[in-house]
Amino acid sequence: MEKSGHLYLGGALGTILILLTHYFYGWFPFTINNVAVMVAVIYIYSLIADGDLKNSTITWTFIPIGIVSIAAAYFLHNNLMMIGGISLLAVTFIAAQFFPHRGFTHSILFGIVVSLPWIYFSWNYSVLAFLCYYSHLAGDELFFKLI
Repeated sequence: MEKSGHLYLGGALGTILILLTHYFYGWFPFTINNVAVMVAVIYIYSLIADGDLKNSTITWTFIPIGIVSIAAAYFLHNNLMMIGGISLLAVTFIAAQFFPHRGFTHSILFGIVVSLPWIYFSWNYSVLAFLCYYSHLAGDELFFKLI
């Protein structure tokens, strides 16, 4: 499936999850900040499995984010942000350079690993992240690939 197909599928499933859980359980309040985070999660996690490609959209999205994070961390004297920016660049480079396409980054275990950090903010976002990630696997017909 192409990038646009992954974005449409992840966006549709993510939006359905957001609307249903908002209506029935009060998850995902519709504030400007929350909507921005929801859109970012849907975009990133619908495409993150293709981080193993050198020319993928997500790879070229993460590179400037890492560079800007490092620059901002330098000026703000924020060591945690610096570590995050360097880590993002390093992981993006390693995945794009050395991982085979549809290898580990296209597995359920990888989806769990990259979705879990959202629990720090709200487990609702962790569920949204994993659903959008899994939509990528479904689009590539890798429904049960564990590792």
